[in-house]
Amino acid sequence: MMGSLVLPGTDFAAAAERSVVLLVPAADDDRLEPAREAVAFWNARLAELGVATRLATRVVVASPVSRALENYARGVAQRAVRLPGGEAEPDAPAEILGLGADIVLLLSRQDIMSYAWPLPRVDPPRYLVVIRRVRAPDRNDAMVTRHVVAHELGHALGLLHNDLPDTLMCGPCQPLTATPDETGFLPLTDAERARLVALHTDP
Repeated sequence: MMGSLVLPGTDFAAAAERSVVLLVPAADDDRLEPAREAVAFWNARLAELGVATRLATRVVVASPVSRALENYARGVAQRAVRLPGGEAEPDAPAEILGLGADIVLLLSRQDIMSYAWPLPRVDPPRYLVVIRRVRAPDRNDAMVTRHVVAHELGHALGLLHNDLPDTLMCGPCQPLTATPDETGFLPLTDAERARLVALHTDP
């Protein structure tokens, strides 16, 4: 990680800790605080559900591996609109695997779609979560950003889309018209809560 700046994140000693490396282009990136809030949201929800899983985050600014990850992120975005992942999907670059994280959360410099992508042929599973850059001043909305980050992290935790537009894991979503609950985020469904318990509880 030579040449990069590491900012303090949130450290947990949970039995089922999931490590998150949050790659940010600059320390003053407007998406950094909403991303941290999204991680805090998930840790609070997982604690409420009584499961051991927690997201332990390390923030890295201006990482020298970011260029390789940006190239991979663009390739995945271009591929995803045509084909799902599969046997023909290229391996993830060594730079992303070298980070040693369960989830690599890239605050991208690119105007590409935001997504969560399971890295191919990696066991145990790891994810690349990409958050697009803000396209214009009228899109620079922290509420939207933190919901997008929380939504994509939800996929990395095992949740799928639902057909309820006013919930966090909606598909499609209406985050600008929906009302957050007492957590400050759009709600999870009862079925999603049950799925999280099933996925993150030891048999």
